[in-house]
Amino acid sequence: MTPRPASRSLSDAAATGVPPTAPATGAGARVTVRDVARAAGVSQPTASLVLGNHPTARVAPATRARVLAAAHALGYRPNVLARGLARGRSFALGVIVPDLRNPFFADVVSGAERVAGAAGYALLLCGAAERPAGEHLATLVSRQIDGVIIDAVNAAALDEDALAGLNVVLVDEPSEQWPGVASDALDAGRQATTHLLALGHTRLAFIGPAADVHAFRMRERGFVQRLREAGLSLPSPMLRRAPATVRGGDEAMRALLAERTRPTAVFCANDLVAIGALKRCAAAGVRVPAELSIVGCDDIEMARLVTPELTTVAVPARELGARAARLLVRQLGGEPPRARAALLPVKLVARGTSGPVS
Repeated sequence: MTPRPASRSLSDAAATGVPPTAPATGAGARVTVRDVARAAGVSQPTASLVLGNHPTARVAPATRARVLAAAHALGYRPNVLARGLARGRSFALGVIVPDLRNPFFADVVSGAERVAGAAGYALLLCGAAERPAGEHLATLVSRQIDGVIIDAVNAAALDEDALAGLNVVLVDEPSEQWPGVASDALDAGRQATTHLLALGHTRLAFIGPAADVHAFRMRERGFVQRLREAGLSLPSPMLRRAPATVRGGDEAMRALLAERTRPTAVFCANDLVAIGALKRCAAAGVRVPAELSIVGCDDIEMARLVTPELTTVAVPARELGARAARLLVRQLGGEPPRARAALLPVKLVARGTSGPVS
């Protein structure tokens, strides 16, 4: 009989990054922390600290590498339910966003998932377009989630009793009660307007929702502020309320084009509205940007797929989600809530839908 090759040591595995030969644990048997500890040559509590990503764990890097190599070799999968019961936690986080159909919020969720997943948390995703945010929150609380990220949903409309005792982080919604992260929405409106003014436009219009959402309010405020600084006003026909959707932008632009004195440039509260406005211009035979310039906000992927490509203000959606999740995970690890961080900067991206006034 040909002798079997000797198993490599775990220290060799840690040095090379190649897992060692796994010891037999029995067909179909679940690999436990005890099995990993035995294979790594450490105590079971030490293995538990490493495999559980315990926030206060102090384990030597070499020991940590040895435990992780053993876990990989054995095919260890953590029992999240058992770990949660032991700590009184679910290791699940909720995320509530206004509309799952908006690619901007998909990017926010993507950033949050990357950070939460690395910390051992699952995300439960809820969209408030078809069901009120308060109902989603009640469902999440009933599932005993450890915390929730709420994006662009008016915090004042949420039930404080439901949020009591729950770790909460808000995105783009300032609050004195809960910590959060936000983009510089005011500067987004100012940058878009400055860009259009520099191109010679003086008849500007704004399309945006009437919804009480902080980011939209601040974008509109920045737009109006910059107009006033330039000595310009915003006549009421040039302010069009519309849902923050492609259809909303289409219908609002139809109304603007019907005005006797049309605007020469339009700033839209988000990219979906701007794409709808661009669609209506194409249908009406209005050349963009030769006859009318359009600027959006967010810089979703679709902004680069339309023709002409959309001029917009880039907002770091994934970074917003990542920072929100990081803040929430730190709170769950015992860190006290921090003061509100500095606003994330935004940046105008000039493309094909804006040009000099005709």
